[in-house]
Amino acid sequence: MKRVCLVSSGTGGHLMPAVALARALLDAGHSASLLTEGRAVESALLERCAAGEPQVEAQELRVGRAGIGAPLRLLQATVAARAYLRDHDVDLVVGAGGRTTVPVALAARSLRLPVFLLEQNVVTGRANRLLMPLAERVYFGLPPRHMPRRGVLTGTPLRTAVGRIDRSAARRNLGLSADVPTILVTGGSQGARVLNEVVPEALGGLRDPIQVVHLSGADQDAEVRCRYGDRPRVNALVRPVVMDMACLYAAADLVICRGGGGTVAELATAGRAALIVPYPHHRDRQQWHNGRVLERAGAAVVWSEAELTAPALRERLEQWLAEPGSLATMGERARALTSGDPCARILGDMTERGALN
Repeated sequence: MKRVCLVSSGTGGHLMPAVALARALLDAGHSASLLTEGRAVESALLERCAAGEPQVEAQELRVGRAGIGAPLRLLQATVAARAYLRDHDVDLVVGAGGRTTVPVALAARSLRLPVFLLEQNVVTGRANRLLMPLAERVYFGLPPRHMPRRGVLTGTPLRTAVGRIDRSAARRNLGLSADVPTILVTGGSQGARVLNEVVPEALGGLRDPIQVVHLSGADQDAEVRCRYGDRPRVNALVRPVVMDMACLYAAADLVICRGGGGTVAELATAGRAALIVPYPHHRDRQQWHNGRVLERAGAAVVWSEAELTAPALRERLEQWLAEPGSLATMGERARALTSGDPCARILGDMTERGALN
């Protein structure tokens, strides 16, 4: 048995792959702990995903807002991480991205512990770019623009149930009609204001009945519920957040979403058509590049926030709903991009490299 420390910070895009891999390690008989920054969004995500699953021990490592750009704070966090790794007899570290990864990886290398990295995006994040020279291996969830010498494409570790739930059972579980077209709207773990504002207006003008599951983000559900109002042809189920994403993907014919690496991987595994509206404020257009992986395969359409207007969305939805087979074809193309179990691939590679022996 090996003691593995996984580290993540930021939103669900970093955290959920770390949790998925931690559970795979536990299932394989290893010990797995998780270090996060302790932000409220991280704590909420961990609390929601704990029910009915193997518990992953989680601890906090404060890095601060200046993060890896503040040398003194980075040094303090590295010293704290070194003490944690030594006190818990950790054998190896797996970083899933975000600023907390940097001090933990530096501490691990100072203790001569191997470091492995998970990169969920086409464009490698800042923390992982800094740490690549120290890593034994970098596991990519999507094909990167430039594959490093120590990189390997494995897919992103995901919730095990994604892609394995029957559509009719999922709709029944959600109280939805079995034969009415269904849209899932999700802006990620923190919601997306543009989706919350535009989608209800667009759906309200559709000619035929539609049902929608809309994840608004924390503290935004009441506002979104009001936007849907009392529209006779729209059955809207609005929730701030839902952890059983596997069920929601299964119920949907179409997903309207952001373009985080984890979301794109889940769309492919679930085999669902998507309209992707990338978060526009990443300097490297990270989510746009992620979404383009599906768009090039004919599995999704990528729109900027400027393109996402209620009339344009309504027109595109009318086209898709008039030919339901087109959405099914897009979903099949998405699923064709996946192969095998990412967690099994990663654990197998770690074992081959002697890290889990």
